Amino acid sequence: MITSETRAEINRLYHAEHFTCQAIAEHLRLHHLTVRNVVRRELIVASSAAPVPKLLDPFVPFIKARLEQYPKIRGPRLMQMLIDRGYKGSLNTVRRGLLEHRPKGIRRAFLPLTSFIGDEAQVDWAHFGTIKIGHAERRLSCFAMVLSYSRAMYAVFCLDQSLESFLRSHILAFRHFGGVARRLRYDNLKAAVIDRHGSAVRFNKTLLEFAGHYRYEPSACNPYSGHEKGKVERSIRYIRDNFFLGRRFTSLDDVNGQISTWLEATANNRPWVEDKTKLISQVWLTERQRLLPLPENDFSVSEQKVVRSAKTPYIRYDLNDYSIPFELVQKPLTLVSDEERVKLIDGAQVIAEHVRSYSKGERVTNRKHFEGLYERRGGAHTVASRQFLTQSLKEADDFFILMIDQGEILSTAATKLTELYHQYGELILSNALRQALENKMGRYAYVARICHQIDKSKSERPPLPIDLSSHPELQSIDVKQHNLNIYDP
Repeated sequence: MITSETRAEINRLYHAEHFTCQAIAEHLRLHHLTVRNVVRRELIVASSAAPVPKLLDPFVPFIKARLEQYPKIRGPRLMQMLIDRGYKGSLNTVRRGLLEHRPKGIRRAFLPLTSFIGDEAQVDWAHFGTIKIGHAERRLSCFAMVLSYSRAMYAVFCLDQSLESFLRSHILAFRHFGGVARRLRYDNLKAAVIDRHGSAVRFNKTLLEFAGHYRYEPSACNPYSGHEKGKVERSIRYIRDNFFLGRRFTSLDDVNGQISTWLEATANNRPWVEDKTKLISQVWLTERQRLLPLPENDFSVSEQKVVRSAKTPYIRYDLNDYSIPFELVQKPLTLVSDEERVKLIDGAQVIAEHVRSYSKGERVTNRKHFEGLYERRGGAHTVASRQFLTQSLKEADDFFILMIDQGEILSTAATKLTELYHQYGELILSNALRQALENKMGRYAYVARICHQIDKSKSERPPLPIDLSSHPELQSIDVKQHNLNIYDP
């Protein structure tokens, strides 16, 4: 930094004595760029002292009048009006004029929202990118609930933002907090608010039943009033910055396991905002005593829908196919699903139950659903065998392609390979198929021989019992034990 005296001397030498910048720099022992900056700044100040007429100046009264009449008028529309009145400048100049003359918005002041102990909790959803599960790229969402008084937080990740996941996450949060706040404040999300006209709110019917079961009051924020649920919005930003950023997750269980640990160790172990000498976890213990008690039974949360299969005995649900008994093909059925299971019901009878898959394009099959079909259609047994092998062994698809390339017939090979699976087990058959692929041998006999060799190389099996029931005379034979000492050297 140079002093004001040095700056004045630079201006005197430059303007009065007509020194060059280089000469001034050598005389005052300054850098030449320092001298140039002082001179340039002085020239800019001098030039700005005299206002330069602007192309838009004659139209300023017109612009102000239009802004008073149409406060939200945009640059292109105003440009057309000005051209009709003789304006010949650019659109950017018009936009700068709008920015300068448009009335500034009124600043709104807000009173701090006071929360009473056990009275309110705030709820919200948030998107957190995607997660890879099997062959599917699933959208990852975070459900968050915050007790407004203690700031105690609960969060859980889900693979969708359906009503079922929304309510199921509520139940998990209630269990975590040990009770229910008297009022839950929601944004105008679809899972909570069906329709709204001003202050008149129509809540989701299922949500109202859920709220009645847990005896709390649902409350919706006013539109464009994010400050009304600022606690949960700040908590979601805190989750993004402090938990999610820079972590790696292998599955949905992994991300939920990590956030559960983080909530206990970090999020709910921070100083309480109202009194820094207390921790959130300590205040939460006090607030828990004021929460509404949980009912004896949880609200039943499951997705139900009427489905119908095509010509094949499979029902498509959430990117995957689930088998049903072949007699019920193309018949209306009721599908009931939760986080872990998929049930298919015919009337009052459960006709199929599967473990839910979150991958993509998988066929979840119960072989009992096809047993009668094998006798009716001879080829169905081969198709079912191929499906069973490809779902059970990752090498099966490549081996079938190799068999086709080498001219093998799949109609009998698939059935025989299934018999090998049941005879030797998944591990031995998987190793045999891997060796066959490495040696480019697409032959059933080759795989069967490898299975036999692997099985034979294992530890010896115990001797099989001898059945002498058909020869009773052999059971009474006594074998005399010989003295083996005669064989010693």
